[in-house]
Amino acid sequence: MIYLRQLSPSDGRDAYNLFQDIGAEENAFTNPANGMSFEDFKKWLVLQNKWSMNEALPTGFVRQTIYYLVVDNTLVALGKIRHQLTKESRIKGGNIGYAVSNRYRRRGFGTIILGLLLKKADELGINEKLLTVEKYNLSSKRVIEKNGGRLIGENEKRWFFSF
Repeated sequence: MIYLRQLSPSDGRDAYNLFQDIGAEENAFTNPANGMSFEDFKKWLVLQNKWSMNEALPTGFVRQTIYYLVVDNTLVALGKIRHQLTKESRIKGGNIGYAVSNRYRRRGFGTIILGLLLKKADELGINEKLLTVEKYNLSSKRVIEKNGGRLIGENEKRWFFSF
């Protein structure tokens, strides 16, 4: 069974371990929970849950929801959906991002989580979907293309895809 599960303040060690398996800044995916103690992680989950409800957002931030890709009761990847694009996210990051645990890479989970995140964004009424990918990250470029991403621009560092 494969599905998305939204981050929750009640998440435990399995979620904590997934965040520790993904680097703090891996392939332009920002993971501020990497390196946190479990106690700090639990506090961070509460904050992230508030952000998903559009509460307690820092200045300049937009609503963001984090999801896990669950495969046979195992958390294998993370995904983020920003509910709006900002001037900054149009240049770097877009409004959908994902990262697969090092232990589960090269098994097609990137393609799966991105497809599910795109469907979730549709369900949330997010019409404009933009992903950016660093030019060194050819694997993510292929994942985006497999999910129907249309190349709409590029600069010296990254490609820009729309859905």
